Amino acid sequence: MVSKWAPENGRSDYQLTCDDVHPRSQLHDIRVATNGNMVAFVLQHDCRAEVIEQDGRASVRTTPQADVSLMSANGGYPQRLTRWGDQSHAANWSPDGAWLATEHNDTLQVISANGGSERTVYTGALYHPPLDEGDAEFGGPRWSPDGATLLFATREGARTLLRLVGADGRWQRTLTEHEGHIVGWDWSPDGRQIVAVMRSDDGWVGEIQTIQVKTGERRQISQEAEYEYEKPMAMWALHGRCLVVRSNRSGWSKFWMVNSDGAFRSLTTGAWDDYSFRVSPDGQRMVFASREGQAGSGDDLWIVSLAEGARKRLTTHPGVNIPLAWARGNRIFYWHSSPTEPGDLWSVAAVGGAPRRLTWSAPLGLERKLRAPEEVSVPSEDGAVAQALVYAPIYSQPGERYPAIVWIRGGPTGECRFDYAPLYNWLANQGYIVITPKYRGSTGQGVAHMAAVSGDGIGKRDLYDVLAAARYARTLPQVDASRGIGIGGRSWGGYLTLMAITQEPTLFSCAVAGAAISDWRIQQANTDVRYYDRWLVGGWVYEQDERARDRSPVTYADRIVTPLLVYHGEADRNVPFEQIGPFVEKARQAGAAVEYITYRGEEHGNQVPRNQQDVLDRTATFFRQRLQPWNMRDNPSADQTQE
Repeated sequence: MVSKWAPENGRSDYQLTCDDVHPRSQLHDIRVATNGNMVAFVLQHDCRAEVIEQDGRASVRTTPQADVSLMSANGGYPQRLTRWGDQSHAANWSPDGAWLATEHNDTLQVISANGGSERTVYTGALYHPPLDEGDAEFGGPRWSPDGATLLFATREGARTLLRLVGADGRWQRTLTEHEGHIVGWDWSPDGRQIVAVMRSDDGWVGEIQTIQVKTGERRQISQEAEYEYEKPMAMWALHGRCLVVRSNRSGWSKFWMVNSDGAFRSLTTGAWDDYSFRVSPDGQRMVFASREGQAGSGDDLWIVSLAEGARKRLTTHPGVNIPLAWARGNRIFYWHSSPTEPGDLWSVAAVGGAPRRLTWSAPLGLERKLRAPEEVSVPSEDGAVAQALVYAPIYSQPGERYPAIVWIRGGPTGECRFDYAPLYNWLANQGYIVITPKYRGSTGQGVAHMAAVSGDGIGKRDLYDVLAAARYARTLPQVDASRGIGIGGRSWGGYLTLMAITQEPTLFSCAVAGAAISDWRIQQANTDVRYYDRWLVGGWVYEQDERARDRSPVTYADRIVTPLLVYHGEADRNVPFEQIGPFVEKARQAGAAVEYITYRGEEHGNQVPRNQQDVLDRTATFFRQRLQPWNMRDNPSADQTQE
């Protein structure tokens, strides 16, 4: 049978709200004291955003409401340490656990952990590189082993500077500078050296260097190609005699030991990714997240002996598990999330045993609206096989059938994982089967899978996988395709949506594209991520003009027969706004039904709550009117009935 429209069946209680999809409150930047007794984190309790006009230009001003909070490592109610009322970062504990170094409004402050004194030790353009939760600690202020000095980064134009400042704020100096980005740094146990991970602004290649603290002398340890797969990172081990390096050199994200003469020794092997890691306080072992042994796109924690290479599995915890700290006392703290669990802090003993949950960040009633997806394999038309996640409504019953939507995540690097992704549940609970493919270009399936989208593969091999997902959806027994199949996505997902409806004009019955690339010549000339786009196109557009034209949806806009909803932020510099207007005009001149919405002042992702809500409302209405069984709300005719 065909399911009726969900809210009219009393299922509105299962609908996710805009605040569920775009949470205003969350905890991040979690730091555990070395002794394992206390946890510090930033608790964001609101993030206000408003459009402002200045000199004839609109922009969005955000004022995050967030403070550093402390909590016992045994759990309990957090206590707010700071009362600044806006964005801050819980950067790092001092070695003795008595102080916290925090970043706040371009000031580096040292605050007593008991809530007493605080002092500003540096003011300037602090740089906090955008890193995943498992790597974020490497990109914040780091205490020297003796607790006397702080190491941190600033930005001056296109340069990143690593700076040293006394913990009392009485002296400071620049250690080194790099034309580009320095994204991670770690002290050697004796405090004499720094290991740093760097990337130039105009390249796809990173490098790892050691720096002498006394002289600033630099030594290159390795060059890291395919930098964007899993960003390289390094940490000292074995009492400073070796480095643990995360590298993509094997074609997967793996760990290597690097000794004093620069020789690499493989620490982990296998055709899967090993990524976030922490070295034990004694420097002898390492805990890391690995996909070994967990089916699909989840991972678990493993421990490896750095001297012997023997390893053991520590957790069996379906979802994503990211080690955050290995504290004295052999307790490991980690971040866990899954499709039905927003991220929270957990701990487990290094010898094994049942893990313990320490925080509960999800709003009451949210988890009952969430349903885990099914992981499937989808054969593509060129012989490849793509993985995909299939989401069904939380209220669906055996035998019920629903319209299908192919929803494409952004990227292209990045991936859909067995992780918390409320947008997919929001869309499924509107009354759809939602399939999201891990198309080529995604990470998590090896460097070759990611690199397949670069150069000639752009808008081609990834598109094969998207079209294959649509054809696969029609074969699912829970799918009702009587009114066709929808497609949608934002950013790279929007780009592939436009490519799909121009290359296969009759395959989809409706489409939604947000912040979509439509013309590579305008895109590459105006974007603020040119090095990334150069890798995607396989060169600059003037070098690859034929490819740029062939893989630009605007070239084929006159083919569109699919009803289309397009939205874009007018201040977007990642996918520049200038390109979407000409695309819409060309499609409309050819007779396409295009609903076109722009958001003044918004950049690549909408931040103003009313705009976020507007996108959800328009998307829900657009798909409902074109995919759901006819109903009196959308088709008011006396002779129409619901089936």
